Amino acid sequence: MNPATARVSEADLVVEAIGRAAFTGITAKQLSEVTQIPAARVSDRLGELSTGETITRIGRGLWVLRRFAVLGKSEPGFRGPAFYDRQFKRHFGLKIGLKEGEIQFNPNERRPVHRWWPYVQGFSAGFVAETCRLYGAGRGAVVVDPFSGSGTVPVTARMLGAKGIGIDMMPIAAFVASAKGEWDADPSELSAIAQLVTRDRSPPTIPKPFLRETDRQFQPEILQSLLRLKENIWNLEDTPNKTLLKLSFASILIHSSNLKRAPCLGYTKKLGLSAETPFTLFLEGVRRIADDLRTLQAQRGSWGPRIDIFVGSSAKLLLPEATVDLAITSPPYVNGMDYVMNYKIDLAWMECIDSYKGLAHLRASMVACDNIPRSTAADHLPSKTVRSDKWLESVSRSIDRNIRTKGSYRRGDMGAIVTKYFDDLVPVMQNIYYALKPGGRFVVVNGDSLIAGTYIPGDMIFARLASEVGFEVESFEVARTRRSGQRRDFMLRESIATLRKPGPYVPPKRIRAFHTLEDFEPPN
Repeated sequence: MNPATARVSEADLVVEAIGRAAFTGITAKQLSEVTQIPAARVSDRLGELSTGETITRIGRGLWVLRRFAVLGKSEPGFRGPAFYDRQFKRHFGLKIGLKEGEIQFNPNERRPVHRWWPYVQGFSAGFVAETCRLYGAGRGAVVVDPFSGSGTVPVTARMLGAKGIGIDMMPIAAFVASAKGEWDADPSELSAIAQLVTRDRSPPTIPKPFLRETDRQFQPEILQSLLRLKENIWNLEDTPNKTLLKLSFASILIHSSNLKRAPCLGYTKKLGLSAETPFTLFLEGVRRIADDLRTLQAQRGSWGPRIDIFVGSSAKLLLPEATVDLAITSPPYVNGMDYVMNYKIDLAWMECIDSYKGLAHLRASMVACDNIPRSTAADHLPSKTVRSDKWLESVSRSIDRNIRTKGSYRRGDMGAIVTKYFDDLVPVMQNIYYALKPGGRFVVVNGDSLIAGTYIPGDMIFARLASEVGFEVESFEVARTRRSGQRRDFMLRESIATLRKPGPYVPPKRIRAFHTLEDFEPPN
């Protein structure tokens, strides 16, 4: 076969494989696996074909035939947002509203206390405060977040005079949230100690974190500065000031590194970093904390009780029955972020995890995403609640069918992962339902997804499952739209579902004791 004939044959194989993937799309790597053509030659063929009218590139390196370029218009069996919106409105007798105002975490970067640690997930403190005021969750109330992250809900609740409680599987997030509750520390003393711990610049004697990539993640002189600064802080006596200094140290790790979160962790080029950078950033962080403490302490009379933060799964935490006035949360989204990968730097440096085995164990324990061990999804037996949801059953089948048709995907068990994801959330719904007072609300910020060419109304499926647990779906509002990472032309959304526990609302008279299971403990 001469080279020209070989090129034509390879091009035909590539086009055929792209056609089989249909509107799901396929990457160059997957094309190489399906066609058995070396990756370099697949790249060459794609370059040649892309100049014509046959194929086009979409999303994150996905290739489709041009007739499949607009998702939802070229395939009669595709079920998109409009299909599910109609069914959802009819089933619950609701209008899908539009929620105005801020929802994302970004504004927190300018707010006292919330700005003490950079975070790219979660929602804004303004939204939480608005929700607490709407439902009267002020002084004497109890407000819970079962996926509390860096503590936006419990911190905001305390600012409004309520009792804030947070639960999170990520030990670094739990540490940060707990540290944000150290409001009695002396800001002048904090600043003075910070100056002392930055003066010693001698070579560090403590080891590097266990991560194999540490030397790539940090420039040599910055790595030495970070280790020296950490050693100085960790040698201090355990006090609230030390906790806040550790928090400031945690806040500078990514800024001092060769990495960024946008929102996922990845390498980037940074200019102007030097051995002095960690010390400068650390002192700036301490200054912000000290300034905010002065602001807070001038309003001491308006504080609620000290916040409680617990490390563990909210699926296993049983709060006392009918003691919670309001729950607000944003759970991990369907096939969402691998939080362990994204925060492994923080987990390792802050000594929350001390080995790769520990990271793997934490990942396997969290709400399912596409980085869980394969056996975890394969061995999972869905609960009756999940098995009975026809939407979820249809979505799972569609994902599996599209992956089989495509012939190659990053994981062949995505349908099972999506099923387990929702099954992981059902016990959380049950526990929140149990803990809420009659008439109390569970306000959930959630989103939809697109996986293997299948649209997943994750926010609506969550609400459907919550209704099976016993909640009334009181309202459903779209807060903002966002583009799919797989197909940039396809718009996804972020929504707010308000779920109500039936029964009359009884205003709180006092704050009851907070009990936990034996496997829960405060963050270190």
